[in-house]
Amino acid sequence: MESVAHPDLQRALELSARMLSSAREGDWAAATAHQAECDRLLRQAPVNAAGLMALRRLYQDQQELLGLAAAAREAVEQKRAHARTGHRAVSAYITAAGSS
Repeated sequence: MESVAHPDLQRALELSARMLSSAREGDWAAATAHQAECDRLLRQAPVNAAGLMALRRLYQDQQELLGLAAAAREAVEQKRAHARTGHRAVSAYITAAGSS
């Protein structure tokens, strides 16, 4: 029985760790840059007992990535809502100033 994950799974783990690190730093372009390669490696790699451990780690990384993405998406939505409120206030001011 092999005690080392297949090289493709090991490479996928490296990419996943890099993606997660980028996401933690808020660099979403870098965080998503390796997703397709990671997915390809996961589809083709055979899984042994060590590979199951690698898959668990990948799953944990992906869960954290999803949480970070959800938080970033929420932050963007809050900024958009704030900008809409500011836009409405400016529009109301312009309308009021124009009618005086």
